[in-house]
Amino acid sequence: MSGAWAWGAGAVRAHVAAALPESGAVGEPRRLAGGLLNVVWRVPTTRHSVIAKITPPFVAALPDIPLDPGRQRVEAAALAAFGEGGALASLATGAVRPPRPLHHDAHRSVLLMEDVGSLPDLGAALAAGRPGSSEAGERLGRFIGRLHATPLADGLRAAFANPDAQRTRLVVQYQSVVGALRTAGVADADALGDEAVALGERLLRPGRCLIQGDLWPPSVLVAETGALRVIDWELAHVGVPAQDLGHLGAHLWMLGHRTAEASRAASEAWGGFLRGYAHAAGDALPGLLSGGTLADATRHLGCEILVRAVSPFQGGSAYDGLAPAAPAVREAVALAADALRAPEVQPHFDALR
Repeated sequence: MSGAWAWGAGAVRAHVAAALPESGAVGEPRRLAGGLLNVVWRVPTTRHSVIAKITPPFVAALPDIPLDPGRQRVEAAALAAFGEGGALASLATGAVRPPRPLHHDAHRSVLLMEDVGSLPDLGAALAAGRPGSSEAGERLGRFIGRLHATPLADGLRAAFANPDAQRTRLVVQYQSVVGALRTAGVADADALGDEAVALGERLLRPGRCLIQGDLWPPSVLVAETGALRVIDWELAHVGVPAQDLGHLGAHLWMLGHRTAEASRAASEAWGGFLRGYAHAAGDALPGLLSGGTLADATRHLGCEILVRAVSPFQGGSAYDGLAPAAPAVREAVALAADALRAPEVQPHFDALR
């Protein structure tokens, strides 16, 4: 990072001290590893530590990919909506909720929020064999099911208008699928690539419910008590459930595929998620899944697996460092291609049919 986005520890510390004077003395910030889209710091204060998220106008881990910094406005709106007195406060419980918002400087693109602690994410918890994988999945499914089923007033629709994030996703994810398929030697790569682009273009249209937008294991932190904290809301938007369902399904499948210790736990978590989702959505479920939503969820699952297995996003994924000819990559590509080729007959979402 360079220029105005190259915040050092001293600048972060000064910003927190000025923005949260009631927190007391501010200690030395520590930059957290693992973020793809933003630069994130943990900042100790006399009263409590806080998280400072700095949002550049590009993907922090891949600076050549531009990304609208306005995505932070969306995350700030989400944390406020789930916070005390917010329009979605009834969905946030001790069992599952986002962090609490503390301060937002839209001009400098810095968001301060509650530090929920150094918790393992869902993927790490499943890989470690922690008990309760089905319960964790079901708890998350109930939260997302209630979120999708909640009607949105016009004010919330405006707050979560996030077309630039979806347009970036069209270019970075859906349009790159054909290249991944060609690299993997898939015979009908061009036709399947067209299916992926058509999906991305459909998902640009205004939808009917609030979508978390980045629903994968690193966005779900797991406490020892089993409580979940759902973070990273900057890709939230008004859309259709296909993206959330397909995204989580893809990453739980990849986790189970590549991590032997997590195979059973990932499967149990996915089953629990689908049960919880259906139960929480209740009578709203048929409407949420209308219009080919499950087929599009399957298509998105395939696209997400492809760009993680064979693309610049392979780095840090379950397939990091593997050549396209590696057996694990070939298996992932075969499943992903089938998801695009014949989504209606794939079994990933049978529990919702």
